[in-house]
Formats: sequence, C-alpha cells, structure tokens
Amino acid sequence: MPGRGGLVVVKLGGSLITDKHRRFSLNSNVIKRIGRELSEAVKLAGLDLIVVHGGGSYAHPVAKEYSVSEGYVDERHLEGFVKTSEAVRRLNLDVVENLVEGGLNAILVPASSIFITRSGRIITCNLEPVLSAFRIGVIPVTSGDVVFDRDRGFAILSGDGISAYLAARLRARRLIFAMDVDGVYARDRATGEVRVVEEFSRGMMIEPMGSGVEDVTGGIVNKIEEGLSAAEAGVEVLFVNGLVEGRVRRAVLGEPVSGTRLKP
Repeated sequence: MPGRGGLVVVKLGGSLITDKHRRFSLNSNVIKRIGRELSEAVKLAGLDLIVVHGGGSYAHPVAKEYSVSEGYVDERHLEGFVKTSEAVRRLNLDVVENLVEGGLNAILVPASSIFITRSGRIITCNLEPVLSAFRIGVIPVTSGDVVFDRDRGFAILSGDGISAYLAARLRARRLIFAMDVDGVYARDRATGEVRVVEEFSRGMMIEPMGSGVEDVTGGIVNKIEEGLSAAEAGVEVLFVNGLVEGRVRRAVLGEPVSGTRLKP
C-alpha cells in the first residue's frame, strides 16, 4: 500500500537524461542530481515513488532505423526489436546506476517483463514487482520499452503511456513530467507571444519546444494526451523543467513550482 505521503510518479524525459543529438550520450550529472532530489523528497514526505524514463538517444534512433513501431513484419523488424531492447536495457542500467549514486534506493523493473499490449495499448500489467518494491522501501524504475504485443508480435510502449497508466491505476497523488524545457508552450491569441502556460487543457494549441529531434513515441503531443488521461482519472499532472535544480523536488513534494499543470 502507498506510504503516508501517497504515491508520486515521475517521468524523466529522454531529452533530459540524454543528449538526443548524440547516440548513447548520458547526462549523468543531471540524473545524479535528480536522484538526490528524489531521495530527499521521499524521506521528507514518506511517500512512495515510481520513476519512469524515456528512451532518449539510446532507444529512439535504433527503433526509428528499423521501423520497430510497425511490429513484426519481417526479419529486419525482428532484428530491430532485439537491438532496441538491448539499447533500452543499457540505458536502464545507466540511469539506475546514476540515480543510486545520487542517493536514491532504486531498482530496475523492465517494462517488457510486466506489460503486454494489444495494438500498442496496455492490456495486462503485473504490478507485483512494483508493489513488492514499495513494501521494502525501494524505488522501482522502469522506462519506455519494446514489449510483446498480441496483435503485432511486439510494439513500442512509451514511457509517457506507462507513467499515465501507473498513475491512474495506482491512484497516484501526482504525476510529474520532468523535461528539458520550462513547461507546455502556447501562443497568446491576442499578442502572438509564445510562452509557458500555467494551466493547459484540451483544445489549446501548443508550440513544440526542446531538442528538435524526432521522437518515435510522439513527443510533447503524446505527453499531453497521456497526461490528460491521468488528470481525468483524478491525478494532479505537472510539467516541469528538470534541468533547473530543485524543481523536481518541489514538484514531488507538492510545493509551488514553475511549470504547467494539466486541467482535465
């Protein structure tokens, strides 16, 4: 069961934890610092925490090269499935290692071992590894991954989708998307100015910002769509800049923080 502080799900964006312009490049110092912030927040609030991260410059280039999102069409797609899985696992280990170095008691729970999809949507999830981690006071870390799919053979399951699913199913207090930008950007209809909006709801037009590198899982549009699904289930959903020291910690603790809140 969740601790006295409830459950918080934190999604670390791929552009935050890696340099998407260079393959297999890890932002180690950022991850260690976030590990420290998360560890401090867990101790202060007595909350349960799930960390999910994106594929960044490890998984996305491989998945795109082999068109893995199409599923099992031929042997080349199968080769891409295997190579993408290998890249994801390499990133998983690198992220967990740096979170631990930052002071977070973290353990890897590969998404491919607990999720099954049908046509790319989650249909089964074995939560026992996550709940077992809660019981002994360690932080489960998972990520966007390639998983087995009932219709396609395999599919790409985004970290955004995983985060929203877990937040809604486990009735998390809040879901935090930590990115490399200050929040969700929209254009003011009166002035034409592009700025971060404090609240974002369906129907508002976004202005994509960030790395500019194509994301095989849909980028900010997918984050917002998945985030809104969690918000509509009663979860507080925030977008914050994880590059700014202290923002992830404050968001986890529910303190006032610069960023964007999703309004269902």
